[in-house]
This record gives sequence, structure tokens and C-alpha cells, in this order.
Amino acid sequence: MLQARAQATRQRIIAAAVALFSERGYGDTGLADIQLRADVTKGAFYYHFDSKEAVAAAVIEEFRTKLRTAFRTIIDPPAPPGLAQVIRGTFAVARLMQSDDTVRVGNQLAQALGQVSDAGPRILRETTQAFVDVLKKAAAAGDLRDDVNPDDVGEAIWVCVLGCQFLSAAIGDDLVARLSRAWTVLLRGVVPESSLPYFDEVVERSARNHPPTLTQSSIFSPEPHHTVPTVS
Repeated sequence: MLQARAQATRQRIIAAAVALFSERGYGDTGLADIQLRADVTKGAFYYHFDSKEAVAAAVIEEFRTKLRTAFRTIIDPPAPPGLAQVIRGTFAVARLMQSDDTVRVGNQLAQALGQVSDAGPRILRETTQAFVDVLKKAAAAGDLRDDVNPDDVGEAIWVCVLGCQFLSAAIGDDLVARLSRAWTVLLRGVVPESSLPYFDEVVERSARNHPPTLTQSSIFSPEPHHTVPTVS
């Protein structure tokens, strides 16, 4: 019972931090702000976290767990993994970025606060390797052109996905639409010409299954009078 209450308190602190980082920005959020929003005593807060950086690290870890779960659900089906699963996986992650504040904020923290926790760099390394591994299987299945290196393709796709996430968060446009345009360009450089209609359709279907939603502003450049988002 005590352990369950402690865990609930910890999650309440994390949820409060996510909301405040989104509303005010990471730099303008203090420990007292998080304690007040979470409605916990100073002692309860310090039982779980010794600093704001520690809370940020916990947000990054939750983002990591949700990201891996979402992507693996797509790329680990009974059928052999291939480029189509990678495409669907990137749109599943995009949907999470738009619908789950913990994922969105955790992603931004992971990219910007490498000195806070090694979780951010670890996520990037793991996901890059996951893309490379799946693209090697896609190449073996004939999804890629013979003259491209699967390692290079995997890294290029992941860099492009990260760029889409970063830019859409920074300027507040639709991540799904941006990702669709990026895939349209990428496919023409990595798949056989005869396969383009099929993979274009995969992109179109994936985007259609994830309706457009404008992304919220970056936690490092909050807009004035920004509405507090609902914490998932």
C-alpha cells in the first residue's frame, strides 16, 4: 500500500513537471512550481527527486518507454519486418508526439538536455540502431535499391524523422504532413522505381490513419498566454 502511494506521488510529480515544462518552458519552471502543481510537500518531492534535472531525466525515461513500445508494436508483427513497417512506425510515433504530452516533452528534453541524463543520447543510439537493423532486413527482402547501403539508409531516415519532429515542434505546424512530405522525397532515393507506387500508398494510408493536428510549441520557447495542456 505504501509503495503504491509512493509511486502515485512520483507520477503526480512527473505529470506536474510535464505540464509546467510545456506551459512555461523548462528554464522558467522551478522546483517550487512543480511541488505546488503536484500538490506535494517539499519532503515528499525530495523523497523521489533531488533536483529539477532529476525530474527531467524521469520524463525522458517515460518517453523512452512509450517510444519503444509504440515502435515495436509496429515493427515486431508476425510478418517479417520491412520498410513498410518502418514507415508505419514513424507515423505511430508522430501520433504519440501530438497526443501524449509526456512523449512530446520527453522528446524535446532528450534532444536538448544531454547533460541532464544519459537517457537522451541512449534513446537516440538505440533508435538509430533499430532503424539500421530493420532496414537491413528490408534490403534482404528486396525493399531497397541494390546500390544503397542499408546502414546509411537507416541513419538517414532516422535523422529525417528527428528533423521533422524538431522543426514541427519549433514552428508549430503539422508533424504528420511534414513527415509525409519527407517520406515522399526519401522513397525516391532508396527504393526501386517499380516499388514506388506501393510505398507511396503506405505513406498515404499511414498519414490518413493519423489525422492532422498542429503540434504545440517547444518547451524551450513557450508562447505568451499558452494554454496549459492536458497531461496524458
